[in-house]
Amino acid sequence: MSELASLHDLPAPISEVARAADDAGGSVIVFNKDDHVIFVNIEQRKIMPCCEYKRSDTYSSLFWSLLEKGMNGNSVAKKDPELWLRRAIGARQNSANMDFVNSYPWGKMLVSHYRCEDGTSIQARLNMTSAGLEHYFQGPEANLGVTRAIRLRREIRALEGVLDSLGLAVALVDRNGALLHANVSFHDVLDAQDGLVNLTGTLLSATDQLDNMVLHQALGHVADGLVPRAYAPIRRRSGDPLVLAVSAGTTPGTAILAAARFGEDMGEVCTALREAFGLSAAESEVMAGVGSGQTLAEYAGSRQLSMHSAYRYIDRAKKRLVEKHSSVVDLPGIASLVTGIAAVTRAQGGRKL
Repeated sequence: MSELASLHDLPAPISEVARAADDAGGSVIVFNKDDHVIFVNIEQRKIMPCCEYKRSDTYSSLFWSLLEKGMNGNSVAKKDPELWLRRAIGARQNSANMDFVNSYPWGKMLVSHYRCEDGTSIQARLNMTSAGLEHYFQGPEANLGVTRAIRLRREIRALEGVLDSLGLAVALVDRNGALLHANVSFHDVLDAQDGLVNLTGTLLSATDQLDNMVLHQALGHVADGLVPRAYAPIRRRSGDPLVLAVSAGTTPGTAILAAARFGEDMGEVCTALREAFGLSAAESEVMAGVGSGQTLAEYAGSRQLSMHSAYRYIDRAKKRLVEKHSSVVDLPGIASLVTGIAAVTRAQGGRKL
């Protein structure tokens, strides 16, 4: 028997799928119309070293080799291998495209099967963990196909690159605070251990015990869909609080944290408020104080103002918002508005360490 074909020898569109999967670190195996192996990549040989991969090998012989060496994680195949193999061959021969997630001893893999009109077929597998996809695609919706997953993976990595260039600290967590992904700025916050820490390497927590209770309550409520969003001011060793905006993630049970790092760009926040709503300096400052998590009493005390002055400034600010057709009418609404503006001002200003 002659040696297997190279990647360049494969016909289109098989070669395009094989190249994309190979570049993404996926495993690839190609069969001819008689179901004999004609190509395998290096990753395929690594994850399934069950045979020598000669042209005499077929889909059936590989199946039996995998089963014999305990490398097939499918419980149905183990229970009745002959029945499973007949059904698998029938499905491959009669389906031009199949996408599914399969469990193997080394983890879950996204599997795609493509069959051309001439009978040539390809199976491409992508490890969900090593490809960085398992936190983004879970459950039935994960059956999105290897090639589409590769495109989404590229988009995710491009988005991560954009997020890493921003001063806005962003992270994806589960309802318990387990860190699924964080951009560079969020890691900067954690490394500083000033208000927010991840000392165990597993769960986020606030350094202040009461703040930590508020944070995890907000995470649980948002991730479970009880509220669409929440805000958690986190006290730091000095300066204004770190305010975390908590929003629901697209995957059930997850939440997105965005940290507006007040105290580093308060001047930019006040400027943005003045320009957007025509506020005076005093009005913008009291709004920024409320947005940073302070009560009016705390703000007044920090500025050596009377409570009467603080109320007068915030009432004037509310009237300005109404004139600009804003729907914000209370202090929580102002805090939400200012947090969003603070996030934008940090994003525009870039990272400030």
